[in-house]
Amino acid sequence: MTRKPVKTSRLARGASDYDSAWKDVIEELFEPFLDFYFPQIHRDIDFSKGYTFLSKELRKIAPDSKVGNRYADELVKVYLKSGSTGYICIFIHVEVQGAKDTDFLTRMYVYNYRIFDKFRQEGAEVISLAILTDEDPSYRPDEYRVSRWGFELKLKIPVVKLIDYRLDEVKKQELESSENPMAMVVRAHFKSQEIKKAKPESKFSAKTDLIRQCYRRGYGKEQIKTLLKFIDWIIRLPDALEDKISDEIISIEEEYKMPYVTTWERRAKEEGVVLGMEKGARNRNIEIARKLLRKGISLDIISEATGLSQSEIESLEIKQPVH
Repeated sequence: MTRKPVKTSRLARGASDYDSAWKDVIEELFEPFLDFYFPQIHRDIDFSKGYTFLSKELRKIAPDSKVGNRYADELVKVYLKSGSTGYICIFIHVEVQGAKDTDFLTRMYVYNYRIFDKFRQEGAEVISLAILTDEDPSYRPDEYRVSRWGFELKLKIPVVKLIDYRLDEVKKQELESSENPMAMVVRAHFKSQEIKKAKPESKFSAKTDLIRQCYRRGYGKEQIKTLLKFIDWIIRLPDALEDKISDEIISIEEEYKMPYVTTWERRAKEEGVVLGMEKGARNRNIEIARKLLRKGISLDIISEATGLSQSEIESLEIKQPVH
């Protein structure tokens, strides 16, 4: 039975991996994600039938699809309102490297075909979408094309550029007025870029302000948790200031009478889930994960053995032993 995905909580502390942050956002805020970036697609999907993330299938189809260094990919099975008994596979690519990628269009074409080939016996269409987070307004790769001797091959990709929400006046107004939680994701992304080289105190102020905005805008409990995790991923602070952030969240929740995160966060600290992990233990688990990856052990088994999330494991750099 197809159902909406249920993800276990992952408090973000460690390397600032935008890809993992984006994967969490797409999976946990999938409907608002489509509604904000691709409203026509959102209108055509029958969410009452559920949707399924096909992470394992995507890893088999595209084993060289990196997670943890440059980009985040998701594959989702959805159903249309048209009454069709079949489904559509949506391949979502988020480029998080922040720079031009000469292989982008080739990779999108290859993955689209591989996904189609995997599911063609079931008659599934494959739609590829892309979100580009780089800062170059002129970089808009949206068409893969081969044309020679009468042969024509064309792949047109709907592409969203985050920088448009800063440079285009219409989109800027759309961003400011939107109550969609994905608008907060874009605001947080921009703020993290602005303060990248700022002093810790400035980063603390910016992070606190973003958190306050989440509560002020009245998002739901689960949406706020997801947004706070995203903000925590992309704006890092020294440990002393992170403790102050926890105090700020408690204060904000008391002010807005929204006890969403504090109990969850305290319990996580008490139980030693992620935030409470000692650096030494975490490093040992990372090394164990690397060794198991080299042996070809599956991600779910490695995750169970080490306590690391599958996204964290995928992001690990695997160095082959020197003989």
